[in-house]
Amino acid sequence: MPEASGFSKESLLNAESPTLAAYPSRKERGASKLKIFRKSAVKLADDLGRKSGYKAGLTGGRERVSGLTQQQMALYEPGSLDLQGMTEKGIDQLRADLAALDADCAEQIRKTVHDNYHQFIQACQGIARLEGEMQAMRALLGNSSTIVAALREIATPSSATRSTSHEAGSSCSAEWQESPEGQSWAEGLEDLDIAIAERRCSDAVQLLRQAEGKCTHPQSIDWSDPEHQTRYDRIEQQREQVSQRRAELGLVLESQVRDPNTKAGERRIAAGLMASAISKAWAHQQLLDAHTAQLRHQQEALSRPQNAGGGHGDGTEYASAISQVSFRGVALAANDVAAVFQRDAPELSSLFLVWALQETERCAQLLRQHALIPLAVPAGLGPTVHCCMLALLYCTALETSHSLMLSPRLMRDLWPTCEQVLQKKLRRLNDDLKREVATELDGVAAQSGVSQGAPSGWTGLVLLFPSAAHLVDTVKSTVATICPLAGSKAAQVLRKGVSDAFQTYTNALTAGFQKHQSPDGSFPYNLGMFDAAWVLAPFGSALPFIGALPGTVVQPDHFGDRLPEHAMSPSFLPADVLVEAVMELTSTTAEQQLPEATAALVPSCGSICDSAAFGNCLDALGTALGMQSA
Repeated sequence: MPEASGFSKESLLNAESPTLAAYPSRKERGASKLKIFRKSAVKLADDLGRKSGYKAGLTGGRERVSGLTQQQMALYEPGSLDLQGMTEKGIDQLRADLAALDADCAEQIRKTVHDNYHQFIQACQGIARLEGEMQAMRALLGNSSTIVAALREIATPSSATRSTSHEAGSSCSAEWQESPEGQSWAEGLEDLDIAIAERRCSDAVQLLRQAEGKCTHPQSIDWSDPEHQTRYDRIEQQREQVSQRRAELGLVLESQVRDPNTKAGERRIAAGLMASAISKAWAHQQLLDAHTAQLRHQQEALSRPQNAGGGHGDGTEYASAISQVSFRGVALAANDVAAVFQRDAPELSSLFLVWALQETERCAQLLRQHALIPLAVPAGLGPTVHCCMLALLYCTALETSHSLMLSPRLMRDLWPTCEQVLQKKLRRLNDDLKREVATELDGVAAQSGVSQGAPSGWTGLVLLFPSAAHLVDTVKSTVATICPLAGSKAAQVLRKGVSDAFQTYTNALTAGFQKHQSPDGSFPYNLGMFDAAWVLAPFGSALPFIGALPGTVVQPDHFGDRLPEHAMSPSFLPADVLVEAVMELTSTTAEQQLPEATAALVPSCGSICDSAAFGNCLDALGTALGMQSA
C-alpha cells in the first residue's frame, strides 16, 4: 500500500505526541495521590494534637483522655507519623482512623465542658467581679487625676494672683519685706495657698482668719506722717490679698457643697466653713441649691416610665413615690440648715420656708402632670382624692416633725383638679336624676296591675321612686370620699352641688307630672294606677283604712269629691294622692335624708344642706302640683 503524504509507519510510531506526553502515567498519578493523602494525614494529626492538648488541659493530663491510649497518641504525634512505603489503601485507612479519633476527641471535649460547667460559671462570675473592681480602681484613679488637675488649676491662678499682688505691692519698702513681720506675712499667705490647693478647708479658714487679724488699721492715723500713710497703703494691699484668697476658698467650698457625691456630714462641714469665712446667707443659698439639684435628679428618675410605678392604673404609686421623695428631701434640707446655722438667724428661716414652699409647688405640679391628669382623673373621684391624700400624708408628717406649714400651699395647688372631678360627678348625678324621674313617672302612668305588699315610710316611697334613694346614696358616698380633704372650698362646692341636685330632682318631678297633665290643668285618674296600700302606707293615721289588705274597697267619703266613680276600684287611686306621696318624699329627702348623708362634714365645714334653697324648691314643686309644701 503506498504511503500517503510521505509519512511512514515507523515515523508515526516514533513520533512524540504532545497530548500523550502531557498526560501523567499511572505511577505518577499514584505518587501525586499519595502526596495529597500525606498532607491530609499530617493536617489531621495536627488538629488531633491541638484537640488532645486542649482536652489534657481541661482534665489534668493526656493520660486521662478516655478512649485514647498512649500508644495511639504517640502514633499520631507530629514528627512520628511515617507515610513512606504506605500504599494508597493504607493511607485511606489511616485517614479513616484519624477521622474517628478526631470525632472521639470532640465528644470527650464536649463531655468535659459539661462536667466542668459549674466551675466555668463560677470562674466567669469571679472574672466579672474582678472587672467591676478594676473599673472601681479606674474610677478612683480618675478621681485622683481630677484632683491633681484641680490642684494645678487652683495653683495657677494663685501664682498669678500672687504675682499681681506683688506688682501692686511693689511700693512696700524692701526693708519691711525683709523684716520678720514681712517674712511672716509671706509665709502665712503661702501656707494659705497650699491649704486651699490641697482642699484642707478647715486649715485654710484658720489661716485666713490669722491673715485678717494681721491686716487691721490702727485706731488713729496721722495723714501728715508719711510713715503712717505708707503703713495704711500696705495694709490695704494685704487686705486685697486676703480678699483674693477668700474668693478662692469660697469657690472650693461651693464645689464641695454642690458635689452630689459629698456625704451629708461633709456637706454640713463645708457649709459651716462657708458661713464662717464668707457669708451665712451665701452658704445658706448654696446648701439649698445643692438639695434642689439632688431633688431634681430623684424626681426626674421617677418621671421615667420604668421607675414611675405601674402596678396601679390610677396613679397612686407614682403619687406616693413623688410625695415621699419630695418631702423627704425638704426634711433633709431642714436638718442640714438646722445643724449648720443652729437657728440663730431668723432671716435664714424665712428663706428656707420660701424654698420649702417652692418645692411643695413643684411636687404638686409633678403630681398633677404624671398622676392626676393622665391616670386619676379618668378613674374618678376616689383615685383622685387618694392621690391627694398620699401627698397630704407625707406633707403633714413633715409639718409635724419640723414645725412647718406647707399643706395649705399643697392643697391650693391640688384642689382645682379635685374640684373639677367633683363637679363632673355632680353634673352626672343631675343627668341621671332627670332620666330616672322621667322613666319612673312614665312607668307609673303605664302600669295597670295591682302591686303586692304594703311598704311604709321612706322604704315604701323609694320603692315607688328609686331616684330619691339614688340621690341620697350618691351624696352620701361623695361626702365620704371627699371628707379627708374637707375644707372651706370643698364645703362651698358640695353645698352648691347638693342644692343643685335637689333642685334638679324637684324640677324633674314637676316636668314629669306636667307631661301627663290635662289641658284643663288636672291630672288624669290613671296616673295613680297602683295599689292603695302601696302609696297610702306612709301617711300613717291620716287615712282610717291604712293597714287594710290589698283589695279593700276605698270609700268615697275618704276623699270627698276627688275620687271619680269609675275609679272606685281597689286597684286605683286618684292622681292627687300620688302628688301627696311625692310631696312627702321630697320633704323627707330635704329635711332628713340629705342632712344625715352630709353629717360627716358638719364638724369641719358646718351644714352642707341649704335649708332656704331646699324650701324654695319644695314651694315651687307644691305650686306646680297645686299643693302647699309640708
